[in-house]
Amino acid sequence: MRIRRDISSIPSRSAKQTWAAIVDLVTARDSVDAHQLEAAASVMESLIADEHPATVPIVFRGSGPRLLIYCLYDEQAMEAGLAVDRLNFNPTAGAWRVTAPCEAEDVDWMNKMLKERAPRILVHPVDEPPKDAEEPTQDAKGFDIDWGVFNRP
Repeated sequence: MRIRRDISSIPSRSAKQTWAAIVDLVTARDSVDAHQLEAAASVMESLIADEHPATVPIVFRGSGPRLLIYCLYDEQAMEAGLAVDRLNFNPTAGAWRVTAPCEAEDVDWMNKMLKERAPRILVHPVDEPPKDAEEPTQDAKGFDIDWGVFNRP
């Protein structure tokens, strides 16, 4: 299951304030390694300022539903306001990780910095899916639903 949150960013919030709003959203008393979110602030603020989360989400994966965070910019951000719908689960409890989009030329240095400061967070090129994205296996079997059966007498 996936849960989506849209968070107003520039000009309603600075990149720093946007990241702080995201951290506030995803942390609670039972968060594990929450300090890594603060340690990753400079990297995350940079990619937020580059406006990549407008089209490719920052994704939190853990024991609960997958959380997709998109940022709103410009008029969309101003129209949406600063309110953020709270979550009914803690995406940073237990074994969690984050992937976020960035410019292809920034991936290496950002991941190197994150590996030292916040190893639960990984960036990927904005035009490529993250390397740890779950892809269906070849063993997965699909099925067809005959919706017409519901209209039969």
